[in-house]
Amino acid sequence: MNVAVPQLEVIAGQDSSPMVPTDAPSMVAVQEMDEAFGNGGSESFIVVAMERTAGLTRTDLDYAATLHDELLKDKDDVTFVQDVRDPALRKALTSEDRQARYLLVGITGATGAPASLRQVEAVRDIAGEFAPDGLTVAVTGPTATVVDLTVETEHSVGRITIVTIVLIGLILLLIYRSLAVPLIILFVVGVGLGLGRAVVAWCGWQDFFAVSTFSGSFLTAIVLGAGTDYAVFLVARYHEQRREGVEPARAAAVAATRIGGVVAGSAVTVVLATLCMALASLGFFNTTGPAVAVSIAVNLFVSLTLTPALLALAGKRGWAEPRASSTGAFWQRVAGLVAAHPVRTLAASTIPLALLAALFPLVDLSYDIRDPLSEEAESNRGYALLARHFPVNEVLPDYVLVQADHDLRNTRDLALIERAAAAVEQHKGVALVRTITRPLGEPITQASVAHQSGLVGERLGRAKDRIADGADGAQQLADGAGQLDDGASQLADGAGTAVDGADRIATSTARLSRGMTQLLDGADAAVSGTGDLRTGARELATGLTTAADQVQLAVDGLGLVYDALATKSLTCGLDPACRQARTGLKQIWEAQRDQLLPGLRAASRGARALARGTGDLQTGLRQLKRGIAQARAGTEQLTTGQQLFADRLGDLATGADQLADGANQVAGGTEEVASSLPELEAGLADAARHLTATGEAADDPTTGGFYLPPSALRNQDFAAAGRLFVSEDGRTARIAVLGNTDAFGPEASARSTELRDLVEQSFNGTGLDDATVLVTGMPSSNLDLQHYSQSDLELIAASALLAVFLVLLLLLRSLVASFVLMATVVLSYAAAIGVSILVWQIGLGIQLDWTVAAIAFVILVAVGADYNLLLTKRIHEEAPDGSVAGIVRATAATGGVITTAGVIFAVSMAAMLAGRVTTIGQVGFTIAAGLLLDTFIVRSLLVPALATLLGQRLWWPQRPPTPSGSSAADSPS
Repeated sequence: MNVAVPQLEVIAGQDSSPMVPTDAPSMVAVQEMDEAFGNGGSESFIVVAMERTAGLTRTDLDYAATLHDELLKDKDDVTFVQDVRDPALRKALTSEDRQARYLLVGITGATGAPASLRQVEAVRDIAGEFAPDGLTVAVTGPTATVVDLTVETEHSVGRITIVTIVLIGLILLLIYRSLAVPLIILFVVGVGLGLGRAVVAWCGWQDFFAVSTFSGSFLTAIVLGAGTDYAVFLVARYHEQRREGVEPARAAAVAATRIGGVVAGSAVTVVLATLCMALASLGFFNTTGPAVAVSIAVNLFVSLTLTPALLALAGKRGWAEPRASSTGAFWQRVAGLVAAHPVRTLAASTIPLALLAALFPLVDLSYDIRDPLSEEAESNRGYALLARHFPVNEVLPDYVLVQADHDLRNTRDLALIERAAAAVEQHKGVALVRTITRPLGEPITQASVAHQSGLVGERLGRAKDRIADGADGAQQLADGAGQLDDGASQLADGAGTAVDGADRIATSTARLSRGMTQLLDGADAAVSGTGDLRTGARELATGLTTAADQVQLAVDGLGLVYDALATKSLTCGLDPACRQARTGLKQIWEAQRDQLLPGLRAASRGARALARGTGDLQTGLRQLKRGIAQARAGTEQLTTGQQLFADRLGDLATGADQLADGANQVAGGTEEVASSLPELEAGLADAARHLTATGEAADDPTTGGFYLPPSALRNQDFAAAGRLFVSEDGRTARIAVLGNTDAFGPEASARSTELRDLVEQSFNGTGLDDATVLVTGMPSSNLDLQHYSQSDLELIAASALLAVFLVLLLLLRSLVASFVLMATVVLSYAAAIGVSILVWQIGLGIQLDWTVAAIAFVILVAVGADYNLLLTKRIHEEAPDGSVAGIVRATAATGGVITTAGVIFAVSMAAMLAGRVTTIGQVGFTIAAGLLLDTFIVRSLLVPALATLLGQRLWWPQRPPTPSGSSAADSPS
């Protein structure tokens, strides 16, 4: 069968059963996280850690990129690899000292599943093949740790098997003092082990049940012990028959007949008890129990058929004859002592067992899968590497998943996620929290209301600086305004001087008027000089015409000046001095235009008329007089200020030039200020909108002062970091929580539940009140493992106790006897755990592995019941009426064989300490301690004392035999 059927290890390597059920909360969360952030095909993750103490080189970076590509080529084993070429990921996956880096790799095998063994080894092969010289590379993570544990277990099996066979052989030689019997027993056990492994492998091959690497480990140890026991029972009864003179073939047949039922009952108890492990949820139990049950059933068949046949053949040749032994006398004395002092014996046996059992509540089970391994295991070296360069539990965080029915990438939901992260951060067991709002472990400062206020201040500051840049223009504006004011002042001064000049013009005009009077007098005198009148009149007419033309020019010029001051100058109307000057100018202009000029023209016409002689002289003189009089009236308004006014026109022009220069500066400064004003306006508008949005967000008490503007969500750096913590569809966010305690310890496991509660509470009454919150990671996986192991232990214990009790009840047909035996094996089990607590926890300071309690219970209850069943059946044969003599005979007759079987089984279990895995050693030690307690105390002292005290009541509800019934003497021994 071992040739036709694949080896058990091969079948175990094809199994995909996880250590924790796929419907466990942590496993569900792993699947959900892979769907959201991976590719949906990863069942577990491992970590490739790399280190160069001199600092990572470019070659190392290229190696990480090459590793990404090469791993993804292995599509059978690898489903996901983080790409270190992504700048955001490269920064996150590289230590601050730039000496270490790690990559997360997804594989299809679940943690604890044998299939993950091949996949982890494949990743290690690829990682080692391409690693540059000098770069330390280690593949680690919980899945890799379980793989290392599995590999160490496989390597330990061979060593344990050799040690077990050697020890069993030595004990058999010591007991039987011949080669034939030990060789027969070892041959039978070897055949049973080989056949049992083949049948189990075939069952796994045909998918009747799953098998794992641990199946083979425990199967070997238990089969060696149980198979040897069954053979020893048969040999012991065979030797009894031979001592009575029964010929070998008949002795072998009687042994098989008489002891076969007891051996079958013993095997059935083990089969049923271990089959109860198939009801467990954890893969460790449900893959180990059925394998052990099938192998025990196979060994029962081999023992009951092959052992008697070999004994018969060997007996014919005189090879398996019994040797003289003094053990019978020893056990006879022990049995007599118990019968003589049953109460004392009961107390002497019960008290130490009870004291040891009292230590049971102190059991401190470990769920740390690293502990059974040495520091040299690759996964442990990887943990140490990461611990040297990264924050505590860098690759062993709790992941809190938040699943919503909408996109979480909005300011309000991000604020709620930050609120949850802040609540988690306050937990005393939390060292660091990373999520979308705090990708590096610290809250995004840009997302606080204080920062947003500062941002507004910064924007306003930039606007201030821009205005400050325009301050020179504003200064030019001020300087130009000053110069404009100076020019206006000079213009006003010039205008004031013009007013003063106007007064002088008036004085000069008065003088002109007096001149005109003299002219008029001269005209009167000219009457008498008519002879010269014509010539004088002509000259006078010419002079008056010339004067009129010059006055016309002055009038036109003054008109233009007045028009400019009145209609085109905006500043003159604002300056009182300028207005006064303009009024005086108007008076001058109107006097020249309306009086002086018409008078001169009229005088010129009169002079010409006089010269031509065409008019009456007196009429001409009257016209001349009226003209001169009118001219004199005009000259009264025309003062010497006219000349001064002309002089001050230069001053007025100078002031106007300065006014123009200042206006140019004002224009330049105004343009610069005007260019700043739109920016200031835009900045103020942005600030207003920002403050309004921030105010609305901050007004929501659920945001906790967190506000991330929508513009930040579009930032490339933020988006890159966001991909690590928000799924592509935006509906799932994760919070990575790094604890400050050992991720494999009980504090971390308890914290995972508290983290979920904190996040859910932070969402109460908010928009994420209906969000689903899941937690995964090593701590939560250990918590699930703890819950399942406890519930499985309760289920296995109850089922095994019921199964064994029914077997005992069927074979003994006594409720009292069955109950007594069950009570003794439970007490023995509790005492065995107490011994392990004393040795491992108190003595060595090492916690007991979580597998110890369940495995030890099943084996101790089943095997302990076997030994008690063998004794009790013999007591029933020897003392069906409860006689003390019969109990003594039964105790003495079975003492040697049960002790031999117990010691052999205990040694086979203790041989598991030869392995390099602490877990297996603790299981073997605990079972060995329990078997020794059961062999030397329970079976030898406690059960006989109880049987003596109970007497016939031990067999209730059976009726005592009638005097004519079979007696002990009639029963074959």
